Amino acid sequence: MASPSVGDLLSPETLARVDSYSLLARVVVEGFLGGLHRSLYQGFGSEFFQYRNYVPGDDPKYVDWKVYGRLDRFFTKVFQEETNLNCTLVLDTSASMAYQGERSRCSKLRYAAMLAACLAYLARRQGDNIGFCAYSQTLSAWLPPGRQHDGAQRVFTALQRLAPGGVADHRAALHFVGENLRRRGLVVLISDFHGLDDDLEAIARRLRFAHHDCLAFQVLDRDELDLPFSRTVRFVDSEGGEELTTAPDLVRSGYERAMQAFLERVRSVCLGQQVDYLTVPTTESLGHLLAAYLHRREALAR
Repeated sequence: MASPSVGDLLSPETLARVDSYSLLARVVVEGFLGGLHRSLYQGFGSEFFQYRNYVPGDDPKYVDWKVYGRLDRFFTKVFQEETNLNCTLVLDTSASMAYQGERSRCSKLRYAAMLAACLAYLARRQGDNIGFCAYSQTLSAWLPPGRQHDGAQRVFTALQRLAPGGVADHRAALHFVGENLRRRGLVVLISDFHGLDDDLEAIARRLRFAHHDCLAFQVLDRDELDLPFSRTVRFVDSEGGEELTTAPDLVRSGYERAMQAFLERVRSVCLGQQVDYLTVPTTESLGHLLAAYLHRREALAR
């Protein structure tokens, strides 16, 4: 039987079957980094961190030849940058995040939690301080960034306890996060952004004025993007309770225009406030998102 490819390991179809966030994050991140054919943590002015198996394409100067002489196996030295960052993951757990269409293998919240777990593992692997906030109407979890060796495990435990529900109070949650971060860092917002667009500019400006950098992942189900239904459907607002029964063919064009306007409004606000932004369908591989995080993180470390 053929071994799964890196692409398979990063796909929601595979990951949705893994219950343990710790195992999921380790498999995804190690597979992703192995696919890069080089260590992202090596460099001058860095301290030794750990060994890993040599991967074709690694720089030979980082091979430990003394270890090779003893074990007859190639190991590469991995280095940790002397400067670390605070990375705070902020996760929306409101009722709208419970949605799962037929084309998706998991709900928006499950996908967002898998992403948060992988980012926590990746941040910890780089030696960064990890913080975590989950919220809907109120905060359901708050772990301030710290240097705990088990920082990622604390996030995995918190993720395991989450359940969707309630109306998201984005403004209150992000105000709390901004007020309780004592040191400049990277804030990663993971949400479907429903109900956030009106407050987003003020929130992003507040974080930027506090010298925090931001990365925003807007997690959406494919159904929300293209309204695939063909028969008359009763739509129910999971947070407000309003109902609408209609034939999708009659409203699809207007819906698509409204959705595109919504996405463009969010994107424009983020870019205007120097927030890195990605629209993320729940069918998308996590590799693209990890790459976006690394790109932003590496820019901050320079």
